[in-house]
Amino acid sequence: MKRILNISMMSVLVLGTLFLVSFADQKHQVQRYKAFTIDILNPSDDALITREELLESITDRFGKIEGAVISLVNLEELEKMVRDNPYISSCEVYRTISGELILKATVRSPLVRIMNESGQQYFIDKLGFMVPVNMKHPSHVVIANGYITDRLVTIDRIERPIIALPDSSVLRQIYPVALFISRDEFLKSFIDQIYVNEKMELELVPKIGSQEILFGSSDNARQKLENLKTFYLKVMNRLDWHTYKVINLKYKNQVVCSK
Repeated sequence: MKRILNISMMSVLVLGTLFLVSFADQKHQVQRYKAFTIDILNPSDDALITREELLESITDRFGKIEGAVISLVNLEELEKMVRDNPYISSCEVYRTISGELILKATVRSPLVRIMNESGQQYFIDKLGFMVPVNMKHPSHVVIANGYITDRLVTIDRIERPIIALPDSSVLRQIYPVALFISRDEFLKSFIDQIYVNEKMELELVPKIGSQEILFGSSDNARQKLENLKTFYLKVMNRLDWHTYKVINLKYKNQVVCSK
């Protein structure tokens, strides 16, 4: 009799559990998102996409998220769509217990605008990825032009890391120079262009003055730029800016000037 009673109690518990699970599942099927939050982790004036633009693209694809039935929003598809956007570098999507959907994204920030020989334009971002130009966001960054043959090629995803390019690619020379320039307020306000000459060497074009600044390769780029900065702040500010026509940084730890 006791054994039968135990079996009956177990049956009741199992049926009760199944009922609760079924009830919870039915409730989940009709539960709706109370809110949808997009959190841009690295907001900046140079960002290639805004929170509003990202929300608009999501709404076009999935409809309005806030108020939508939870079970009808495929989070894997949503996350993939955002990750596939060329102006997004990372994305995470998750749902809270309270019924809020949260999307955290890192957007791409342009470092240098490339203008190749065939007239194609694209950015290299601060992480070293080739990214298409967004006409809605004309970012004011240094321009690299001249004898550049590398093109922006779409394969699976639009963005492409320059580290995947061969060592001979001039983009791998341009990137570290542009990166060091972007990290220094004086250089960022002083250098306008990075020009690649016929010898595949770099030249810097200042925003003011008419000097030809010969940079050479990106070897010792940081030191060369520090030397250039020191030269302009401590020497050129005491001279007529037309004193020298050529400033040569190609030699290690030297700034060689000629009239």
